[in-house]
Amino acid sequence: METIYSLLEKYQKKRKAFYSSSEYIFFLENREALAKNSRFSFLYDSDDDDFGVMRANIIIYSYLNKKKMDVEINSFKKELKKGNDVDINALRKALKDSLPHLYHLQENNAKIYIPFFPRALNSLYINNPEKLVVPPYDALMSSFSRSMIDPFDTYGYHLYNSSFTRLVLVKEAPSKKEAAFFHYDTNTIYFINDEGRLDNKLVLFDKYLSKKNTSHILERISGVIDAYFNFDRTKMIDELRDNKFISGRMMALIRKTMEYSDDI
Repeated sequence: METIYSLLEKYQKKRKAFYSSSEYIFFLENREALAKNSRFSFLYDSDDDDFGVMRANIIIYSYLNKKKMDVEINSFKKELKKGNDVDINALRKALKDSLPHLYHLQENNAKIYIPFFPRALNSLYINNPEKLVVPPYDALMSSFSRSMIDPFDTYGYHLYNSSFTRLVLVKEAPSKKEAAFFHYDTNTIYFINDEGRLDNKLVLFDKYLSKKNTSHILERISGVIDAYFNFDRTKMIDELRDNKFISGRMMALIRKTMEYSDDI
């Protein structure tokens, strides 16, 4: 039995294809990084899943961030091996100078650049990088799989409210266990839970609409999101129709589906 969500995705209006976007191209060009670690290798095959690509890119950006930071740390390590005098403050400065160019999650007063590492290791990279050239932390330069965590479990939906993705946080649920995000290229609302997983996605603008109106879209989807969080299916559909996100024909298809389904 189809749901409202699957119907809207099935009958979506033709739009700029996500699969020709910079996000998708980046994924294809860099996804070999995912094959290097069994923990995230399942994201390698996210070709036909827009949200899967977004999750995969978070991991890829994390790998690239770590790689760039490791360059500075390894340069420091080489000088130590040569017996040269080294300036710890110079290492810290070189590392921090590279940080503005890296993707990150802002978490209170801290920034997370490598979300597949716990907060303590992220802090170590930024504040005490000199410790990474001596045991036991030097192992993080090459063999770090044992130190990896699930970033989606750890940072929840907050991970998507960062420069790691192009999603826009619209609203958190009153329970704080879920949040709604919008993506301008896909014209889709993504409902992401506090375990960093997708609960549902609501594709706007069906193919029967004569015109796609994207003006003030964040304000217009607010009522749709509120109804979703309140488990009010009827109100959510009314909001979709009133704000011209679905056509009359789509409304009829949804109502017909509702007669046979208890799903929201």
